[in-house]
Amino acid sequence: MASSIASQLQAIKSFIQTDSEPQKRPLTRPSVLYNPKEAADIDIDTILNIALTGLEVLGGVDERFRNYKGDLFSHKSKELDRELMGVDHNNRINASISSYLRLLSGHLQLPASLKTLEYLIRRYKIHVYNIEDLVLCVLPYHDTHAFVRIIQLINTGNSKWKFLDGVNMSGAPPPRSVIVQQCIRDMGVLEALCNYASATKKFQASRPVISFCTAVIIEVLGSLSTIDSDTVNRILPFVTSGLQTGTKGGCDHKAGALMIVGLLATKVALNHKLVNSLIRSVAQVAMEDAKESTGLPWFRLSLMALINLVQSQSVDTIPKKALEILRDIRDIARIFLELSKGFNIDRFLAILLESLVDQSSSDDSYHLALISIIDTVPLKNLVDNIVRKILLTCMKLSEKDRKLASSGTGTWAKKILAAIDKKNPSQFQGAVHKFLQDDKVQSKKEDEVLELCKVLDGNLDDSMSVSDSKIWFASHHPEPKIRRATFSGLNRSAILKIKSLDFQRLVNIKDAVLRQLHDDDLTVVQAALSLDGLTEILSPPDLLEALHNVIKKCLSFLIS
Repeated sequence: MASSIASQLQAIKSFIQTDSEPQKRPLTRPSVLYNPKEAADIDIDTILNIALTGLEVLGGVDERFRNYKGDLFSHKSKELDRELMGVDHNNRINASISSYLRLLSGHLQLPASLKTLEYLIRRYKIHVYNIEDLVLCVLPYHDTHAFVRIIQLINTGNSKWKFLDGVNMSGAPPPRSVIVQQCIRDMGVLEALCNYASATKKFQASRPVISFCTAVIIEVLGSLSTIDSDTVNRILPFVTSGLQTGTKGGCDHKAGALMIVGLLATKVALNHKLVNSLIRSVAQVAMEDAKESTGLPWFRLSLMALINLVQSQSVDTIPKKALEILRDIRDIARIFLELSKGFNIDRFLAILLESLVDQSSSDDSYHLALISIIDTVPLKNLVDNIVRKILLTCMKLSEKDRKLASSGTGTWAKKILAAIDKKNPSQFQGAVHKFLQDDKVQSKKEDEVLELCKVLDGNLDDSMSVSDSKIWFASHHPEPKIRRATFSGLNRSAILKIKSLDFQRLVNIKDAVLRQLHDDDLTVVQAALSLDGLTEILSPPDLLEALHNVIKKCLSFLIS
């Protein structure tokens, strides 16, 4: 009996002792500073003090770290237990952890960073509850042993980060190619990285994150044989963020965005709306770089990115906003001249010039910019297109409203044509000839071509007046009767008898006469020979050569 009571008392005593004893410490704890067993022997106060020393160092590098001393690293935080907190409280903690890790992503190479991570892992279990933020923070440092230690703490489960389980097994830092290949297999990884590296209202990605993201995107695009719209859409946030002027992303993000735009332009046909948006954004970047006294290399880079984009994509015209930006850049014609010496930018120039023509009829600033480029940049291969564009534009204006023909509306066009003729006379003459031989132009009624002349010559209302435009068109016209009419008009106008005749007009008449003396149609030649004052217009050598050519043609005709 006594022994039974004694055993019961002993059991009660044992129960009381067990219940009153403190809980045993775990044998191991997750840690990035210590091995699991050592970490188990270090209390939370020590871990917090270590973290605060690290935070002090980081605060000296970037004062924004000091904002977290009274938040994530406060002494009150030692008592927190996330498992016992409500949803709202946990959401606030998650937001604070996310912003801290974004800031830390730029400094993870510092030992002080790991000291602060140690506390976040111990107190907030970020390796359990904030896996995405933690992985994205450390991913740019994938080639370090610190990265391996952090990843080994994470249970990726079936998430998109499961491919990192290989790090747990090998214990070796993975090369970037592993991450690139995973981005190709799972675009969700690429999208997460691009979004993380893109600036937001609250956060600006760190330099290591931006550099890493740029490298991954370029390698992904370089590895893909075909790039679909889904891939483009996933990387667009990073590109558009880098092209936003006035952001704090710095040169690294801008350079990365420009490189990616260049690669996309050459590898995939982008939709029209996106191309126009990128053209405007890159032009804006170029303008900002042009304003900076130290931004000339960047300006050249952004301008080349713009040229490459326009030349590689199906672009018919430069968007109005981008055109306005290019128009206002100081010495833009000289810059294009320098670029044209080292690169083939003909297609870009052709599109740019035609876009300027479209705006020149209503805005003198575009007209002046166009003439500046014509006067500065060699355009021999582009004269045909630009002349045709100008003349068709004038013809459309004339067809739209006949009153425009006598309003001086075409003065801008005449000045541009004169500038082209001055710099490239032979190409200009050939361009006018091609224009008049075009089936669409030949299908027009003769009076419509005369209306075009009126548009170019401004206030010359008299259809019989002899103008430079009529001389240009008539001497190149495919119809012999129109070419003959040139000289009839000259005789009737008695313009050659005017002593104060403008020198340039006299040169134009001389060129037209010489051209007609070499005409294949002898009736046109006869009309030229019958011109009053022919010997006063042409020099003896020119006239002798022309007559020699006429005699040869006549003999050839008689023999045949």
